[in-house]
Amino acid sequence: MTVTDISRRKLLGGAGLALAALPFGSPLGIGLAAESKTGSAISGFASSALATRMTPGISAAVVTPDARIITVANGLADPQAGLAMTNSTRLMSGSTGKTFCAATLVSLAQEGVLDLDAPIAPVFADESWFVRLPNAKALNLRMLLMHGAGFPQFLDVGAFMRSYIWDAMTGKDIAYSPRKMLSFILDAAPLNAPGAAHAYSDLHYHLAGITAEKITGRSYYDLLTERVLAKLGDPHDDVTPANTRTIERLAAGYARGDVIAAMAGMTGRTTDETGVLRHDPSLEYTGGGLALTPRALARFYWKLAHGQIVSPASFAQMTGSSLPVVKTAEVTSSYGLGIFINERAEFGRYISHSGFFPGYTSNVGYFIDHGFAAAVQFNTDHGPDINQSLRDLAGRVITGKR
Repeated sequence: MTVTDISRRKLLGGAGLALAALPFGSPLGIGLAAESKTGSAISGFASSALATRMTPGISAAVVTPDARIITVANGLADPQAGLAMTNSTRLMSGSTGKTFCAATLVSLAQEGVLDLDAPIAPVFADESWFVRLPNAKALNLRMLLMHGAGFPQFLDVGAFMRSYIWDAMTGKDIAYSPRKMLSFILDAAPLNAPGAAHAYSDLHYHLAGITAEKITGRSYYDLLTERVLAKLGDPHDDVTPANTRTIERLAAGYARGDVIAAMAGMTGRTTDETGVLRHDPSLEYTGGGLALTPRALARFYWKLAHGQIVSPASFAQMTGSSLPVVKTAEVTSSYGLGIFINERAEFGRYISHSGFFPGYTSNVGYFIDHGFAAAVQFNTDHGPDINQSLRDLAGRVITGKR
């Protein structure tokens, strides 16, 4: 989920500085030259962010136009245990995982395994519930990946809220399956005609994921690993599925919510004393569903924009098919296939996606007119404005300001 939904998503929920720079596939030991303006900019950003934002730790990365990765980690991954944030510390992806999902499905379409524009109703002919979805007969994968199918966001659905709060309070399973999540909007009126407008909903991605699984006969995470993660290069294990409570190298997150969130047990520290998440995160699925590092996020966006994850023609589809989101004097933004396409005077054109998971916030962008990618993550969901944080980091890189 994007940070624009944080106020609703809250229901669910300084150590030393480290720097490294390396070309893709090179050992992690290559050092960053002291005179590097980008290195100074990113280290200055991290120090400032830690000092001015309410967060235990921060991790950030930039991939330069010549494919060097510059990373910084500052603060604490686990204040209780006194563990420092490092470049290999994973944080929950939130909705930045949607771009990974879209790239996976676009890769399948690129090879003719599935058709983004074909109606998906025939795929679910053996599942009677499907016809009760909003706009069921007209649905296709492109529409879902652009959030144009007219589904409401699950946090706006009363049936979901009542079920989730009750199950969380009574200790029942809250790792709802994608089909369980979709069951909360059966017989609901669509928010818009098919493909006519953008209405952000994780449920669009839940349906896209199970559609790909039915067509291929394989699990989403297997498809993701084969078609996207295997192409990222070293370090290979920066990204891992977040479909279990035990995730190695995961920072402790800190969540703040309202009274209802507290009733559901979704506030405070996200992990127990052993580092295991207090709640099963698998409900996220294709709407997020990953734990990763900023260097993986930035590397993914750089490679995606350079035609190294899907073909250049397929990437052009991801940004060329889009629905308007906002247009003001300051910013123009639309949503493509798993990507926001933005334009701001001070940054030019860039693609991006933010993410929220209880206790964690993330943002990543590729700045088209400047040729670099940047990503930042915090292990808190309150205090840092993750959209402004990405712009702060990118602005420092562009201007060379420390």
